[in-house]
Amino acid sequence: GQRARAKLIVGDPSYFADKVRKTGKVHRAICILSHPVPSTNNHSSCQIILPQKQCGRSNDIYVCVTSSKHRVAPEGKYIAVCGTIAETDNAERELRPALDLLGAIDEMFVTSLDYFVPVSNGRDDKCFISRSYDAATHFETVADDVLSLYERITGKPFDWTKQLPFGSDDDEGAGGSGSQ
Repeated sequence: GQRARAKLIVGDPSYFADKVRKTGKVHRAICILSHPVPSTNNHSSCQIILPQKQCGRSNDIYVCVTSSKHRVAPEGKYIAVCGTIAETDNAERELRPALDLLGAIDEMFVTSLDYFVPVSNGRDDKCFISRSYDAATHFETVADDVLSLYERITGKPFDWTKQLPFGSDDDEGAGGSGSQ
Protein backbone atom coordinates (compact mmCIF):
# COMPACT_ATOMS: atom_id res chain seq x y z
CA GLY A 1 0.00 0.00 0.00
CA GLN A 2 2.66 2.62 -0.77
CA ARG A 3 1.79 5.65 -2.84
CA ALA A 4 4.22 7.67 -4.96
CA ARG A 5 3.66 11.38 -5.54
CA ALA A 6 4.91 13.54 -8.39
CA LYS A 7 4.18 16.90 -10.00
CA LEU A 8 3.40 15.08 -13.25
CA ILE A 9 3.50 11.60 -14.74
CA VAL A 10 4.61 10.63 -18.25
CA GLY A 11 3.98 7.12 -19.52
CA ASP A 12 2.80 4.89 -22.30
CA PRO A 13 -0.77 3.59 -22.61
CA SER A 14 -0.02 0.21 -21.01
CA TYR A 15 0.06 1.92 -17.60
CA PHE A 16 -3.23 3.81 -17.97
CA ALA A 17 -6.06 1.54 -19.13
CA ASP A 18 -8.68 3.95 -17.83
CA LYS A 19 -7.16 6.97 -19.63
CA VAL A 20 -6.79 5.60 -23.16
CA ARG A 21 -8.98 4.23 -25.93
CA LYS A 22 -8.25 1.54 -28.48
CA THR A 23 -8.27 2.79 -32.06
CA GLY A 24 -6.98 -0.29 -33.88
CA LYS A 25 -4.37 -3.00 -33.95
CA VAL A 26 -0.81 -3.22 -35.28
CA HIS A 27 0.71 -6.35 -36.82
CA ARG A 28 4.48 -6.62 -36.52
CA ALA A 29 7.09 -9.24 -37.44
CA ILE A 30 10.68 -9.18 -36.23
CA CYS A 31 12.84 -11.34 -38.47
CA ILE A 32 16.42 -12.54 -38.14
CA LEU A 33 18.23 -12.93 -41.45
CA SER A 34 21.69 -14.22 -42.40
CA HIS A 35 21.92 -12.02 -45.49
CA PRO A 36 21.14 -8.51 -46.68
CA VAL A 37 17.73 -8.01 -48.26
CA PRO A 38 17.84 -9.11 -51.92
CA SER A 39 17.91 -6.35 -54.55
CA THR A 40 19.37 -3.75 -52.15
CA ASN A 41 22.97 -3.89 -53.43
CA ASN A 42 23.99 -5.74 -50.25
CA HIS A 43 23.34 -2.70 -48.07
CA SER A 44 23.66 -3.26 -44.33
CA SER A 45 20.44 -1.35 -43.70
CA CYS A 46 17.39 -0.19 -45.59
CA GLN A 47 13.94 1.27 -45.18
CA ILE A 48 11.15 0.00 -47.43
CA ILE A 49 7.57 1.22 -47.62
CA LEU A 50 5.16 -0.93 -49.60
CA PRO A 51 2.31 1.32 -50.74
CA GLN A 52 -1.16 0.07 -49.84
CA LYS A 53 -2.39 0.00 -53.44
CA GLN A 54 0.52 -2.18 -54.58
CA CYS A 55 -0.40 -4.69 -51.89
CA GLY A 56 -4.17 -4.56 -52.37
CA ARG A 57 -4.60 -3.14 -48.86
CA SER A 58 -6.00 -0.06 -47.15
CA ASN A 59 -2.70 0.58 -45.27
CA ASP A 60 0.99 0.66 -46.17
CA ILE A 61 3.44 -1.98 -44.97
CA TYR A 62 6.72 -0.75 -43.46
CA VAL A 63 10.08 -2.54 -43.33
CA CYS A 64 13.24 -1.49 -41.52
CA VAL A 65 16.41 -3.59 -41.77
CA THR A 66 19.52 -3.07 -39.63
CA SER A 67 22.66 -5.11 -39.01
CA SER A 68 25.90 -5.41 -37.09
CA LYS A 69 26.93 -2.05 -38.58
CA HIS A 70 24.34 -0.54 -36.20
CA ARG A 71 25.34 -2.78 -33.28
CA VAL A 72 21.94 -4.46 -33.17
CA ALA A 73 22.98 -7.90 -34.42
CA PRO A 74 26.09 -10.09 -34.49
CA GLU A 75 28.35 -9.97 -37.54
CA GLY A 76 26.62 -11.61 -40.51
CA LYS A 77 23.11 -11.20 -39.09
CA TYR A 78 20.38 -8.72 -39.99
CA ILE A 79 17.24 -7.68 -38.13
CA ALA A 80 14.16 -6.84 -40.19
CA VAL A 81 11.09 -5.29 -38.59
CA CYS A 82 7.89 -5.32 -40.66
CA GLY A 83 4.73 -3.54 -39.56
CA THR A 84 1.27 -2.61 -40.75
CA ILE A 85 -2.08 -1.52 -39.39
CA ALA A 86 -4.22 -4.62 -38.96
CA GLU A 87 -7.08 -5.12 -41.37
CA THR A 88 -7.77 -8.75 -40.38
CA ASP A 89 -6.70 -11.06 -37.56
CA ASN A 90 -4.11 -12.83 -39.75
CA ALA A 91 -0.86 -10.93 -39.13
CA GLU A 92 1.44 -13.16 -41.17
CA ARG A 93 -0.83 -13.05 -44.22
CA GLU A 94 -1.09 -9.26 -44.03
CA LEU A 95 2.70 -8.91 -43.71
CA ARG A 96 3.40 -11.47 -46.47
CA PRO A 97 4.31 -8.90 -49.18
CA ALA A 98 7.08 -7.56 -46.91
CA LEU A 99 8.19 -10.98 -45.71
CA ASP A 100 8.53 -12.16 -49.31
CA LEU A 101 10.99 -9.31 -50.01
CA LEU A 102 13.32 -10.43 -47.24
CA GLY A 103 14.43 -13.73 -48.74
CA ALA A 104 15.23 -16.62 -46.41
CA ILE A 105 14.22 -15.89 -42.81
CA ASP A 106 16.16 -17.68 -40.03
CA GLU A 107 13.69 -16.86 -37.27
CA MET A 108 10.49 -14.83 -37.11
CA PHE A 109 8.49 -13.41 -34.21
CA VAL A 110 5.00 -12.16 -35.06
CA THR A 111 2.83 -10.01 -32.81
CA SER A 112 -0.52 -8.26 -33.02
CA LEU A 113 -0.95 -5.49 -30.50
CA ASP A 114 -3.77 -3.10 -29.76
CA TYR A 115 -3.14 0.55 -30.63
CA PHE A 116 -4.14 3.09 -27.97
CA VAL A 117 -4.35 6.87 -27.80
CA PRO A 118 -4.86 9.04 -24.71
CA VAL A 119 -8.42 10.32 -24.15
CA SER A 120 -7.19 13.70 -22.86
CA ASN A 121 -4.18 15.96 -23.27
CA GLY A 122 -3.11 15.43 -19.63
CA ARG A 123 -3.12 19.09 -18.61
CA ASP A 124 -5.97 18.70 -16.09
CA ASP A 125 -4.65 15.69 -14.16
CA LYS A 126 -0.93 16.06 -15.03
CA CYS A 127 -0.91 12.53 -16.46
CA PHE A 128 0.72 12.80 -19.90
CA ILE A 129 0.30 9.67 -21.99
CA SER A 130 1.93 8.85 -25.31
CA ARG A 131 0.31 6.94 -28.11
CA SER A 132 1.13 3.27 -28.68
CA TYR A 133 3.85 2.52 -31.23
CA ASP A 134 2.22 2.48 -34.64
CA ALA A 135 3.07 0.34 -37.65
CA ALA A 136 5.68 2.70 -39.13
CA THR A 137 9.27 1.54 -38.76
CA HIS A 138 10.92 4.90 -39.45
CA PHE A 139 9.94 6.48 -36.09
CA GLU A 140 8.56 9.68 -37.64
CA THR A 141 5.27 9.33 -35.78
CA VAL A 142 7.10 8.45 -32.55
CA ALA A 143 9.15 11.64 -32.87
CA ASP A 144 5.95 13.60 -33.50
CA ASP A 145 4.42 12.05 -30.38
CA VAL A 146 7.44 13.05 -28.27
CA LEU A 147 7.12 16.63 -29.55
CA SER A 148 3.41 16.54 -28.72
CA LEU A 149 4.19 15.34 -25.19
CA TYR A 150 6.75 18.12 -24.77
CA GLU A 151 4.22 20.76 -25.81
CA ARG A 152 1.45 19.32 -23.65
CA ILE A 153 3.77 19.25 -20.63
CA THR A 154 5.48 22.63 -21.07
CA GLY A 155 2.66 24.51 -22.80
CA LYS A 156 4.88 25.55 -25.69
CA PRO A 157 6.35 23.85 -28.77
CA PHE A 158 9.91 22.56 -28.65
CA ASP A 159 12.37 25.20 -29.85
CA TRP A 160 14.72 23.52 -32.29
CA THR A 161 16.91 26.64 -32.46
CA LYS A 162 17.74 26.57 -28.75
CA GLN A 163 20.98 24.68 -28.20
CA LEU A 164 21.90 23.39 -24.78
CA PRO A 165 25.36 22.10 -23.94
CA PHE A 166 25.46 18.35 -23.37
CA GLY A 167 24.72 17.50 -19.76
CA SER A 168 23.33 20.92 -18.82
CA ASP A 169 20.05 21.55 -17.07
CA ASP A 170 17.72 24.35 -18.10
CA ASP A 171 14.79 25.62 -16.04
CA GLU A 172 12.48 22.95 -17.57
CA GLY A 173 14.81 19.99 -17.24
CA ALA A 174 14.96 19.46 -21.02
CA GLY A 175 18.75 19.57 -21.17
CA GLY A 176 19.37 16.26 -19.48
CA SER A 177 21.56 15.50 -16.51
CA GLY A 178 24.29 13.30 -17.95
CA SER A 179 27.86 13.60 -16.79
CA GLN A 180 30.75 14.42 -19.10
